[in-house]
Amino acid sequence: MRLFIYCADPREKADLGTKIDQALILPGEKVARISLFGGPIFIAHPIHFRDSASMLLSQIDFAVQKFLVEEIVAIGHDCGFYDTTPALSALSKEDKQRDILRVRRALANRHPARAIRAFFDSSDESKTCFESLTG
Repeated sequence: MRLFIYCADPREKADLGTKIDQALILPGEKVARISLFGGPIFIAHPIHFRDSASMLLSQIDFAVQKFLVEEIVAIGHDCGFYDTTPALSALSKEDKQRDILRVRRALANRHPARAIRAFFDSSDESKTCFESLTG
C-alpha cells in the first residue's frame, strides 16, 4: 500500500487530491492518505511547526505500522501555508521543492525499509504535472 501526504487546499487550482487520483494512482489501487493544510511541509520545518510536525510524524508512523505501507509519497505545491510564518513567507518555488526533498530525507531516515518518493505539483490550467524530486 502507498501513503500519500499532501496539502488539503480545496481551491480548484491547488486541488491535489483530484490531481493525485488522476495522475499518480493506478485504477483500483488502494491507498492511504494524510491530507492537511500545509501537507508535508511541517516535517521540513520542525522548529517553526513543532507540534504539527510531531503530530504528522505520529500519523505516518501509525499508517506505516497499521496498514503495512510500503511506499510513502510526499507531495508539495506552491502552498499558502508558508505565509502563516513570516520567516518562511518569501520562499521561492525552488525553496519549496527543496523542502519536499528535506521531507523525503527525513522520512527515509525514519522509515528506512520503506520506499520514499517526493513530487512537486507544477500543473497549469491545461495539464496536471507532478515533478519527481530526487536528491
